[in-house]
Amino acid sequence: MATLRNLKIKTGTCKRLVKEFHSYEKEVEREAAKTADMKGKGADPYDLKQQENVLAESRMMIPDCQKRLETSLAELKGTLICI
Repeated sequence: MATLRNLKIKTGTCKRLVKEFHSYEKEVEREAAKTADMKGKGADPYDLKQQENVLAESRMMIPDCQKRLETSLAELKGTLICI
Protein backbone atom coordinates (compact mmCIF):
# COMPACT_ATOMS: atom_id res chain seq x y z
CA MET A 1 0.00 0.00 0.00
CA ALA A 2 2.89 2.36 0.73
CA THR A 3 4.10 1.80 -2.84
CA LEU A 4 0.81 3.03 -4.27
CA ARG A 5 0.92 6.03 -1.95
CA ASN A 6 4.49 6.85 -3.00
CA LEU A 7 3.53 6.47 -6.64
CA LYS A 8 0.65 8.93 -6.21
CA ILE A 9 2.90 11.42 -4.44
CA LYS A 10 5.62 11.23 -7.09
CA THR A 11 3.08 11.49 -9.91
CA GLY A 12 1.48 14.52 -8.26
CA THR A 13 4.88 16.12 -7.86
CA CYS A 14 5.64 15.64 -11.56
CA LYS A 15 2.27 17.11 -12.56
CA ARG A 16 2.81 20.13 -10.32
CA LEU A 17 6.32 20.73 -11.68
CA VAL A 18 5.09 20.53 -15.29
CA LYS A 19 2.46 23.17 -14.50
CA GLU A 20 5.08 25.29 -12.76
CA PHE A 21 7.46 24.97 -15.73
CA HIS A 22 4.77 26.11 -18.18
CA SER A 23 3.83 28.95 -15.84
CA TYR A 24 7.42 30.22 -15.81
CA GLU A 25 7.60 30.00 -19.61
CA LYS A 26 4.43 32.10 -19.91
CA GLU A 27 5.77 34.56 -17.35
CA VAL A 28 8.99 35.02 -19.35
CA GLU A 29 6.98 35.68 -22.52
CA ARG A 30 4.77 38.18 -20.69
CA GLU A 31 7.70 39.98 -19.05
CA ALA A 32 9.69 40.06 -22.32
CA ALA A 33 6.72 41.67 -24.08
CA LYS A 34 6.37 44.18 -21.26
CA THR A 35 10.09 45.01 -21.40
CA ALA A 36 9.98 45.48 -25.18
CA ASP A 37 6.91 47.69 -24.80
CA MET A 38 8.67 49.81 -22.18
CA LYS A 39 11.72 50.18 -24.45
CA GLY A 40 9.48 51.18 -27.35
CA LYS A 41 7.71 53.83 -25.29
CA GLY A 42 10.97 55.23 -23.94
CA ALA A 43 10.27 54.47 -20.29
CA ASP A 44 12.30 55.80 -17.40
CA PRO A 45 15.74 54.09 -17.34
CA TYR A 46 15.30 53.07 -13.68
CA ASP A 47 11.93 51.44 -14.37
CA LEU A 48 13.35 49.73 -17.45
CA LYS A 49 16.30 48.37 -15.44
CA GLN A 50 13.92 47.04 -12.79
CA GLN A 51 11.80 45.36 -15.46
CA GLU A 52 14.91 43.78 -17.00
CA ASN A 53 15.81 42.43 -13.54
CA VAL A 54 12.33 40.91 -13.24
CA LEU A 55 12.76 39.31 -16.67
CA ALA A 56 16.20 37.95 -15.80
CA GLU A 57 14.88 36.50 -12.55
CA SER A 58 12.04 34.78 -14.40
CA ARG A 59 14.47 33.35 -16.94
CA MET A 60 16.65 31.96 -14.14
CA MET A 61 13.71 30.01 -12.73
CA ILE A 62 13.21 27.94 -15.90
CA PRO A 63 16.44 25.88 -15.68
CA ASP A 64 15.90 25.38 -11.94
CA CYS A 65 12.37 24.15 -12.48
CA GLN A 66 13.48 21.93 -15.35
CA LYS A 67 16.19 20.37 -13.17
CA ARG A 68 13.66 19.65 -10.39
CA LEU A 69 11.29 18.14 -12.94
CA GLU A 70 14.00 15.87 -14.35
CA THR A 71 14.92 14.75 -10.83
CA SER A 72 11.30 14.07 -10.00
CA LEU A 73 10.79 12.11 -13.21
CA ALA A 74 13.88 10.03 -12.48
CA GLU A 75 12.52 9.21 -9.03
CA LEU A 76 9.15 8.27 -10.54
CA LYS A 77 10.82 6.01 -13.10
CA GLY A 78 12.86 4.40 -10.33
CA THR A 79 9.70 3.73 -8.35
CA LEU A 80 8.01 2.23 -11.41
CA ILE A 81 10.96 -0.06 -12.10
CA CYS A 82 10.90 -1.35 -8.51
CA ILE A 83 7.23 -2.32 -8.78
